[in-house]
Amino acid sequence: MKHSIPKDILTNSFFVTGIAVFCTLLWGTAFPAIKIGYRLFDISSGDTPSILIFAGTRFAIAGLIVLSIGLVKNPRKILLHKKDIIPVGILGFFQTFLQYLLLYIGLTSVSGTKSSLLTSVAAFGSVILSAIFFKSDKLTVKKILGCLVGISGIVLITFSGGDIGGFTLVGDGLVILSNLSGAFGNIISKKISNERNPVQISGWQLVIGGTALIISGMIFGGKLIFYNIQCVMILLYLAFMAGIAFMLWTMLLFHNNVSKIAVNIPQ
Repeated sequence: MKHSIPKDILTNSFFVTGIAVFCTLLWGTAFPAIKIGYRLFDISSGDTPSILIFAGTRFAIAGLIVLSIGLVKNPRKILLHKKDIIPVGILGFFQTFLQYLLLYIGLTSVSGTKSSLLTSVAAFGSVILSAIFFKSDKLTVKKILGCLVGISGIVLITFSGGDIGGFTLVGDGLVILSNLSGAFGNIISKKISNERNPVQISGWQLVIGGTALIISGMIFGGKLIFYNIQCVMILLYLAFMAGIAFMLWTMLLFHNNVSKIAVNIPQ
């Protein structure tokens, strides 16, 4: 299957690491940007329905951006056929709806800095889950040691208190669960990508998951009011960042083992 990025780049360890780190950096900038978004849209920490609409709008727009890119390149490759609805819908549930439902609620009680650190849970979870679901992606001594060191660091930071704060179930707990949902989403993405286009998968799962978040928020009375141009700018930045990162990430998963992408351990 052809992509806009040559296969030799998507499988080269140097470029794979670079692209994966770039995606991670993009996602890392989301945490402070989300906090800014809450302030600009005047969304309080307790207004969960409006938070869901904010998140859903971001991801639905992100999905449309990705699909627009695919539409220019090859319109037929981005169509969602009947056989694609269930697998892509399941991916959208775990990788967008559930992951960001938990994350956006958790962010109301956790600082952006701490949230960025807690996202590494997804990497370690992906390594372990990949070894369970894919025979070719076995656990190695390097992977096990890397996970143990990383998890130990997370535990130390989370429970140490100090300036970064101690553990809270609603804050830290939901952010951790969010990242485990994302890790499971990586497994699903890898599973369903063999017969589908990565742009199609990433685009539609964002649209499906984002729409589900919007509907959930609207059911419980949430709203999203655009007070000024800054509201539009922060939402477009978050959408563009998410769309590009998810598209690149899905392409990497198409050509590489999940564990290699998750923590960039050379194999």
